[in-house]
Amino acid sequence: MDTNKASSGARRLIRIREVLQLCGLSRATLYRAIKQHSSPAPVKLSARAVAWPQDDVMQWIDSRVAQRGPAFPANSKVEPCDTRKESAIGATHRQMRGKSK
Repeated sequence: MDTNKASSGARRLIRIREVLQLCGLSRATLYRAIKQHSSPAPVKLSARAVAWPQDDVMQWIDSRVAQRGPAFPANSKVEPCDTRKESAIGATHRQMRGKSK
C-alpha cells in the first residue's frame, strides 16, 4: 500500500517549507498573518513541530485568488509610453558627459 497517496477522506498535513512554497510568502509574513487570523493556523504535532492541513492552505490560497480584482478596468485604455521623453533625457545625459571631459 502506498502511504504517500491520500486515501478518500484522509487529510494530509504539510510542513512549513511546503506551505511557504505554495503561498509564496516569507516565514515572517506567514506567522504575522497567522497572528492576525488572516491565514490558517498550524496544528501542533509535538513540542517543537507543527504542520498545516493541506486542505486549509489550499482553501486559503483559493480565497486570496478570488479576492483579487481585474488588472485593469474593462473599459480603460492603456496608453503607450512616450519614448520621446526618454530619448530627450538620454541626449541631455550625453551632452552633460561631453561637457565634463
